[in-house]
Amino acid sequence: MAKRKAAVTYSKTSVFHDLGLKDADDLVLRSDLMRKVYEVIAAPGLTQVQAGQLVGMDQPRGSALLKGRIGKFSTDRLLKVLSDLGQNIEVRITPARAKKGRMRVAA
Repeated sequence: MAKRKAAVTYSKTSVFHDLGLKDADDLVLRSDLMRKVYEVIAAPGLTQVQAGQLVGMDQPRGSALLKGRIGKFSTDRLLKVLSDLGQNIEVRITPARAKKGRMRVAA
């Protein structure tokens, strides 16, 4: 039986933009922040409970954070989590080349 190759669609934006979500820019920013939180927690091998204690969350909330439940966390809360985990946060604003600027996390 011959195998069929799956069609792949490449995007220049994000899955959130491709889905046409009105808050796509915010979702991209929050997903970047959540990825960074995960990296910071995973590096020293912290458990969900240990990470939760560092950031003032109980185990279920810490689990939601580490599982990427993006709808449960605001940008502000994710920035606070990173700060509580010993990360410096710097916001830099520069002119955009396009009509609309973009938001991203640079580490």
